[in-house]
Amino acid sequence: MANATTSTVTQDDRFRAVQLLPAPATLLALAVGAGQGLEAGPLAVVAAVGVLATLASALLPAQLAHAGRPMPAPAESDRYREDRIRN
Repeated sequence: MANATTSTVTQDDRFRAVQLLPAPATLLALAVGAGQGLEAGPLAVVAAVGVLATLASALLPAQLAHAGRPMPAPAESDRYREDRIRN
């Protein structure tokens, strides 16, 4: 698992379905919001944010690969430091 998070992003990296997870989350939020009686304004905001999140999660890795800047993976020392801060 560590190799998957620390490897550099290459241009031939395949698109992953997990990049589209904001889409079903948005649909779920819209369904719950509509069920709770939210009006069109707040539902439109939820829909707009969901669309932007889905597009960003789908396109950002490709943009970073083209720019030659892979997304940084956290180091083990960062994880240890975060655990110490939380406790």
